[in-house]
Amino acid sequence: MNPNINLRKGQRYLFYEQTPYHENEISFRANFIAILGETLLVNASETERANTTLLSVPVAWITRIETLEDILTVDSISLTILPGDVLNIIDTYI
Repeated sequence: MNPNINLRKGQRYLFYEQTPYHENEISFRANFIAILGETLLVNASETERANTTLLSVPVAWITRIETLEDILTVDSISLTILPGDVLNIIDTYI
């Protein structure tokens, strides 16, 4: 995980995770809660396999974190033309 990322409590992110027991990287969307020691805590998580209200993941397993704005930026050009509140609503349906 990039130590320079400033995660905001309650902000929704797309997390990429590489676990020792999976061959491929997996991703999940969740709201950041906190980092306690070496553990990332998130809620309202949606993974490929299950919907979970609370999830804890070792920080070392997180390979990348993106916001919706990061996803909508291509070659330093932001495709974000909607207000942030609308983007958050859209994110709940993606």
